[in-house]
Amino acid sequence: MNIKSFLLMAAMLVSGYAAAQDAPRGNLIYCSYSQDRVAGLGKSYCELIADPGSEPTVRVVLDQNSRLQPQREAEFKVESDVVASLQEKLAQAEAYKLDGYVADERLEGGAVYRIHIEYDSGEKITAWWHAHNVSPDAIAAYALIKKYFEPWKIKVDAQTGQ
Repeated sequence: MNIKSFLLMAAMLVSGYAAAQDAPRGNLIYCSYSQDRVAGLGKSYCELIADPGSEPTVRVVLDQNSRLQPQREAEFKVESDVVASLQEKLAQAEAYKLDGYVADERLEGGAVYRIHIEYDSGEKITAWWHAHNVSPDAIAAYALIKKYFEPWKIKVDAQTGQ
């Protein structure tokens, strides 16, 4: 390996992720986002599970392991067009380019944010951060996924009076 190749690889590792990634092949089978609040404030997440041969499901879990709020959760069966719509939005946003993105400033307090996406081709995309200086692309992908799950999150809040 020559010095230029080594420096390029090192720069990609330091930046947290490689920006020149190919779009995933196959069908979306899993997508989630989470916010894990430190100091016992709990973890909240939503996930779409669309394993081949099964009915797609959205699962919402709020305030898991929170010392201040009771855990709330529910599952909802969804149609296959929900999966296809999310897959299209993720492709348009090029969320796959975030695979391997990590921003960890070793903050005291705050929250750890994560997105995770899987395709039936075996490809997986994961990004997480616990930082103030976060890639705008990571923030945009997180916001897109969170907004997509908002209707089911609202139902859980309504069911539990929150």
